[in-house]
Amino acid sequence: MDTSSIEVNDSSAACSGSIQVSYNNFATNSCVRMASQPSSSDNMTFTLDPGNLSNSTTFKIKVTTAVKDTNGNPMSSDNTTGTGFSTSGDSGKNGCS
Repeated sequence: MDTSSIEVNDSSAACSGSIQVSYNNFATNSCVRMASQPSSSDNMTFTLDPGNLSNSTTFKIKVTTAVKDTNGNPMSSDNTTGTGFSTSGDSGKNGCS
Protein backbone atom coordinates (compact mmCIF):
# COMPACT_ATOMS: atom_id res chain seq x y z
CA MET A 1 0.00 0.00 0.00
CA ASP A 2 1.02 3.59 -0.54
CA THR A 3 1.28 4.54 3.12
CA SER A 4 0.72 8.23 2.34
CA SER A 5 -2.83 7.31 1.21
CA ILE A 6 -3.70 5.66 4.55
CA GLU A 7 -5.29 8.33 6.75
CA VAL A 8 -7.88 8.46 9.51
CA ASN A 9 -9.81 11.24 11.17
CA ASP A 10 -8.01 12.19 14.37
CA SER A 11 -9.62 15.56 15.07
CA SER A 12 -13.44 15.17 15.17
CA ALA A 13 -16.38 12.82 14.61
CA ALA A 14 -16.50 13.63 10.90
CA CYS A 15 -16.42 10.62 8.58
CA SER A 16 -13.25 11.54 6.73
CA GLY A 17 -9.98 9.88 5.85
CA SER A 18 -9.30 6.80 3.73
CA ILE A 19 -10.12 4.44 6.64
CA GLN A 20 -13.19 5.19 8.77
CA VAL A 21 -14.87 3.53 11.77
CA SER A 22 -18.55 4.38 12.35
CA TYR A 23 -21.24 3.52 14.91
CA ASN A 24 -24.11 4.69 12.67
CA ASN A 25 -23.42 3.42 9.15
CA PHE A 26 -21.27 6.45 8.26
CA ALA A 27 -23.99 9.06 8.76
CA THR A 28 -22.76 12.63 9.22
CA ASN A 29 -20.52 12.95 12.29
CA SER A 30 -20.97 9.30 13.32
CA CYS A 31 -17.35 8.23 12.96
CA VAL A 32 -14.90 7.43 15.71
CA ARG A 33 -12.09 9.90 16.28
CA MET A 34 -8.79 8.03 16.17
CA ALA A 35 -6.08 8.68 18.74
CA SER A 36 -3.38 8.56 16.05
CA GLN A 37 -2.75 7.78 12.40
CA PRO A 38 -2.57 4.06 11.47
CA SER A 39 0.72 2.22 11.83
CA SER A 40 2.14 -0.66 9.82
CA SER A 41 5.28 -2.78 9.91
CA ASP A 42 4.80 -4.29 6.43
CA ASN A 43 2.70 -1.71 4.48
CA MET A 44 -0.03 -4.34 4.05
CA THR A 45 -1.58 -4.60 7.53
CA PHE A 46 -2.49 -1.42 9.39
CA THR A 47 -3.33 -1.00 13.07
CA LEU A 48 -6.00 1.54 14.02
CA ASP A 49 -5.95 3.30 17.38
CA PRO A 50 -9.47 4.53 18.23
CA GLY A 51 -9.87 7.08 20.98
CA ASN A 52 -12.83 5.74 22.94
CA LEU A 53 -15.37 3.17 21.79
CA SER A 54 -18.83 3.26 23.35
CA ASN A 55 -20.00 0.16 25.24
CA SER A 56 -22.63 -2.14 23.71
CA THR A 57 -22.19 -0.64 20.26
CA THR A 58 -21.66 -2.16 16.82
CA PHE A 59 -19.06 -0.45 14.62
CA LYS A 60 -18.30 -0.82 10.93
CA ILE A 61 -15.03 -0.13 9.12
CA LYS A 62 -14.85 1.47 5.70
CA VAL A 63 -11.79 1.60 3.43
CA THR A 64 -12.39 4.22 0.75
CA THR A 65 -11.17 4.64 -2.82
CA ALA A 66 -8.64 7.15 -1.47
CA VAL A 67 -6.45 4.16 -0.50
CA LYS A 68 -3.86 3.44 -3.20
CA ASP A 69 -1.43 0.66 -3.97
CA THR A 70 2.31 1.29 -4.43
CA ASN A 71 1.75 2.11 -8.12
CA GLY A 72 -0.77 4.84 -7.23
CA ASN A 73 -3.85 2.86 -8.27
CA PRO A 74 -6.93 3.49 -6.10
CA MET A 75 -9.38 0.81 -5.06
CA SER A 76 -12.25 0.49 -7.54
CA SER A 77 -14.93 1.07 -4.88
CA ASP A 78 -15.31 1.67 -1.15
CA ASN A 79 -15.18 -1.48 0.97
CA THR A 80 -17.27 -1.63 4.16
CA THR A 81 -17.38 -4.51 6.63
CA GLY A 82 -20.73 -6.31 6.48
CA THR A 83 -21.41 -7.07 10.12
CA GLY A 84 -18.70 -5.00 11.78
CA PHE A 85 -17.66 -5.62 15.37
CA SER A 86 -19.34 -5.00 18.73
CA THR A 87 -18.02 -3.74 22.03
CA SER A 88 -19.02 -5.39 25.28
CA GLY A 89 -21.74 -4.00 27.52
CA ASP A 90 -19.65 -4.07 30.69
CA SER A 91 -18.67 -0.49 31.49
CA GLY A 92 -15.82 -1.77 33.65
CA LYS A 93 -14.07 -3.48 30.73
CA ASN A 94 -12.83 -2.45 27.32
CA GLY A 95 -13.37 -5.33 24.96
CA CYS A 96 -14.97 -6.59 21.82
CA SER A 97 -17.31 -9.49 21.37
